[in-house]
Amino acid sequence: MSNSKPKAGYICILLTCFANAVSFVFISHLTRNTNAFLSIFMTFSYALIIFNAIQFKKLSKLYSAVFSNKKVLLQMNVATLVNWFSTFMALRYLDPATTLCITLGVLSITIFFISTPLNQFKANKHLGISVLLVLLSLGLIVRQYIQNFPLASHSSHLGLGLFWCIIDGISGACIGLASEAMGKAKFTVTGILATRFYLLVFVSAIALIFFHPVAILQEIDWKYYLLSSVVIVFIPLLMYQIAIRELGTMIVSLLEPFSPVLTYILQISMGYGRFNLLTLIFLALASAAVVWFVRIEHKSLHGASTALPIE
Repeated sequence: MSNSKPKAGYICILLTCFANAVSFVFISHLTRNTNAFLSIFMTFSYALIIFNAIQFKKLSKLYSAVFSNKKVLLQMNVATLVNWFSTFMALRYLDPATTLCITLGVLSITIFFISTPLNQFKANKHLGISVLLVLLSLGLIVRQYIQNFPLASHSSHLGLGLFWCIIDGISGACIGLASEAMGKAKFTVTGILATRFYLLVFVSAIALIFFHPVAILQEIDWKYYLLSSVVIVFIPLLMYQIAIRELGTMIVSLLEPFSPVLTYILQISMGYGRFNLLTLIFLALASAAVVWFVRIEHKSLHGASTALPIE
């Protein structure tokens, strides 16, 4: 591999972390200023159009694979529905950095318990200490959130936010399993992205019609939601997949957990609260705990994995 390829990969994972930060801050803005169901419907409708346009010359082959693999496609769509809906809901109650940090921590622990046979867990008891360290670091993040937002933390907001973060992390792990299954079924990355949002768009449309019909009658800012689709879905996923192709899943999984640190810096620069050095330190510690956990978990149980072809 040439030196330029690793450099490009590291640039992409840096852009992935930044894109994740922008995405969560953008979603937080959406949930506070627009109808959530309308935002989800418009954002992911655009995403469907974009990814299907990328697959335009291969649509017949793609949907032939869809009809041959309906079960795994349904699993991916259900996981995607739960994952993105819980992300939007969590960001109604918690700030972006806290939401992303807790979600990534829960996701890493969930993947570990799903993918680790009981006999291997007994043989690698040190991994249990790693899980406890991740949970402890997440506890510090929650404690710091209570310090920073005392009014919100004493209401139901904190409990609801944590609940949706946990659902977000668990469903994110399920997306990983569904992606692996779709890869084995010969779906490419763009093929998966072109077919995973149908249920999310359908359910958000039904919810919009039955629960918020007034929102449909309002003037829709089409360009704004196109921007939201590019910022929230297209760029983060594209950068993530390119980074995996250039560096491999292992390195990407070690660097991506630092996204909450960038998210905190971005949200403060956007006027979301005041800067708190202790919060930044706790976020960095939580990110480091997740990285350490992922590193020894891969080293003990898995090893390197291969990425799906993008095209």
